[in-house]
Amino acid sequence: MKKPNFQAWLQQPISDDSEVILAGKLEYLRLYLTDAMREIRNKSGLTQAQLAEKLGVKQAAVSKLESALKDHELESVLHYLHTLGADLLVAIKQGDDLYQASDNDGVLLVDVPDIVAQKALAANMSVREYVCAAIEKFASENNGLRTALVKLLESDDLVAVKVRERLGAKAIPEIAIELEKCLSLSEEDRIFAVKNVLAGSVAVGESNRGSNNEIDEIELLDLAEELVEKLVDFIDKYN
Repeated sequence: MKKPNFQAWLQQPISDDSEVILAGKLEYLRLYLTDAMREIRNKSGLTQAQLAEKLGVKQAAVSKLESALKDHELESVLHYLHTLGADLLVAIKQGDDLYQASDNDGVLLVDVPDIVAQKALAANMSVREYVCAAIEKFASENNGLRTALVKLLESDDLVAVKVRERLGAKAIPEIAIELEKCLSLSEEDRIFAVKNVLAGSVAVGESNRGSNNEIDEIELLDLAEELVEKLVDFIDKYN
């Protein structure tokens, strides 16, 4: 069900008076809240009378909760939503800062730029649908990159053989994940990050230049350069 665009209507310039603006925000909140409440009740297949029975109140109380013309107590709204197996997500925005005030594991409220809303509109999708589709596409591209890296590391390629010999104790998917992180770095940092992966003991992004360890630094750096040459093709293909 496509949500009504109350926001476009409410954002029409009416007054610069702070009290009028506040009244508009309250109206905006009531419209969206009550519309969502009615929608989830309908999706649950319940009439107002049936929900009222579950809540232990009269139908008039449910009707009042679903009316944008009435004030609503937070406790009553939460009781209504909880009965339908729903949660209320709350966030507070001040300038560029967004604070999530609801305790919902696995759910994160975020601000999105106006360009996202414009692209969603052009695609005839809600902003949430558009963002979810973009995340799915991004995830599938990353999975494709990781799959390609695993395939390379498992191949008979001479560089891949050398990498496996050096990192024999590590699982190939684990190596692929570390190399994937290296690809997101600048050209200057990439080779040293790959060298650190090959060293097997230094986190990606750190540098062990100038360290006095027992690893043959020249041989390690040569292998890192060879591997980076192989990875360049992946950067062009998946970025």
